[in-house]
Amino acid sequence: MTILVVDDEVSFRLLMQALLTDDGHDVVLAEDGEEAIEKLGDFLFDLVISDIYMPVMDGFKFHKAVRSSAKWANMPILFISAYDDQHTLDVIQNPKIEGFVKKGRPISEIKEWIGYLTSAEEDRNDKYPGSRLGQRPKQF
Repeated sequence: MTILVVDDEVSFRLLMQALLTDDGHDVVLAEDGEEAIEKLGDFLFDLVISDIYMPVMDGFKFHKAVRSSAKWANMPILFISAYDDQHTLDVIQNPKIEGFVKKGRPISEIKEWIGYLTSAEEDRNDKYPGSRLGQRPKQF
């Protein structure tokens, strides 16, 4: 599986690259949404893991740009952010946002989301990763 990791923090990008590569994934890195869009033209990705708040083009604008292209309209995007303030939580409640993980959560939670988002929709059990109730978490 080929995953694009988009984050303005170099250390986080490198950490994600190491963890995901150890799991057998091919990982491409981008520092912001604008660079990520350029990378989308060069590779075929199975999934994007993107920070939300970045300079140049943030994750929300990146998501909107990706969804406006028929070529990438169905590519899953997992948002990850250190912020879980009310504004962020309100925005990610959009049903078009596929997933969200707060930075600092165990890597196992990110791996659960990767498995969930890259499985066929008909194979998903409608239980969101990290949700004990099997429903879209209130804070997501």
